[in-house]
Amino acid sequence: MRNETTNRLLNCAAFALGLAIFLIDALTTLDFAVAVLYVLVILMVALTGSMPATRLAGGASAVLTLTAYGVAPPHMDDHGHLVRCLFALLAICTTTMLALRMLADMAQRRLAEAALARSEAFLAEAQKLSKTGSIFIRFPEGTMVWSTESYRIFGYPMTEEAHLSRIMPRVHPDDLAEVQRTHAAMLGGAPLIELKHRLRMPDDEVLHVHLVARRTVSEGDRHEYVGALMDVTETVRTQQALQGTMAELAHAARVATLGQLAASIAHEVTQPMAAVIACGNSALRWLRRPQPNLEEAADSVEQIVRDASRATEIIQRIRAMARKSAPKYEQIDVNRLVVGALEVVRRELQDHRVAADLDLAADAATIRGDWTQLQQVLVNLMVNAAQAMATMPGRRQLTVSSRTTPDNAVTVIVSDTGPGIPPEHMTRLFHAFHTTKSNGMGLGLSICRGIIERHGGTIDAESPPGGGASLIIRLPLLSGDGSGADLRAQVPSAIPIVGSSTASHG
Repeated sequence: MRNETTNRLLNCAAFALGLAIFLIDALTTLDFAVAVLYVLVILMVALTGSMPATRLAGGASAVLTLTAYGVAPPHMDDHGHLVRCLFALLAICTTTMLALRMLADMAQRRLAEAALARSEAFLAEAQKLSKTGSIFIRFPEGTMVWSTESYRIFGYPMTEEAHLSRIMPRVHPDDLAEVQRTHAAMLGGAPLIELKHRLRMPDDEVLHVHLVARRTVSEGDRHEYVGALMDVTETVRTQQALQGTMAELAHAARVATLGQLAASIAHEVTQPMAAVIACGNSALRWLRRPQPNLEEAADSVEQIVRDASRATEIIQRIRAMARKSAPKYEQIDVNRLVVGALEVVRRELQDHRVAADLDLAADAATIRGDWTQLQQVLVNLMVNAAQAMATMPGRRQLTVSSRTTPDNAVTVIVSDTGPGIPPEHMTRLFHAFHTTKSNGMGLGLSICRGIIERHGGTIDAESPPGGGASLIIRLPLLSGDGSGADLRAQVPSAIPIVGSSTASHG
């Protein structure tokens, strides 16, 4: 409303000024170009920002100039009067063209500013929705520029000056050393920076953030970085919840596996207990003789100790599989892990008349992992293989082999002589809830894959046309610093990202 009033006043003033100029030019015989003053009229109209009005003012000024020349009283110097008229027309035309160009430039600038404002609004909304802020950092000064979302992530008002010193108090104490190492790398001019760390806010809320920055300017010890700061708190919490759910599923699967092996477990425990009873009775007989045979009695007692220890080991092994506890990562001998898993399913193999063959060439190969989880994987694969061969005529052979590979990894292969895996099921073998068993849940191989991938390894399957199937596990060997590499980034998996089971291999 205020602009409309101002524009109206300018137009009225321009009209009045133009009328006055025309009357003076037409009714007087002054010796200077009065019509040049129409330039003021054009500029006043141009101030309103209207291009049509400016064109009209320019045209009207030219017409009034010519009209005044025609009706003006005779001049002593007619040639001078004509020159002054032409000079005024030139000034009017030039001013009109310049004013129109200025208005066109202003219109383009307003359009550009409006587009920029829309773009900034869209970007701010996108950053808010994606919880991603943009940042600019200059070293060694430590000066920064933050977007609105970056201010929100760091928990500072927009009135605060963005600076590296504002970030350090927010860094979680446990991540401070890593942030300082990244700071030193940026001072040194590292071309690309990626950092995941936590922020502890004033209200003790912990945020998980992911910083990715790229160096854009490097001159001597002066470096500038442009980057993105992502608030990944919800993602991390979702992953933690997913890991908790997977741990619950893995525990349930272990308990279910123990249920399947109940008969085998009972037989495993019964054998040493029966031996304990037999050796105890034998020891009593040796001691109750008229002349006690202490040597034979001692041998029987030693046998009792051995059988009792064996029963204790069996029970401890079962309790470890049934126990619900957080993963405990430790150094594990691969061959010992395979032998231990085979002991768990030995009776199951006997019930299915399956011959087991071990080919453990990975001597002294050690990995870092959770014994119970990895044993669960091997037990599941061996039980699946035994069940796959249950209806097969002829010899049923289970082969478990271990090999080290040149890429600092160890492979464990569980092979059977069963019917194999149909090609149409191969791509979905590790997908959750996919099974061909009448009583299967389709979670076994999915859980196995999750466990192996959390250990930095891969699991794959092969089934030759002639029958049989091989499940191949690759795990990183323990390095000198006590850690293992992640093989998933080295070997592309042919299996989809979520898991399954099929054809008695689930």
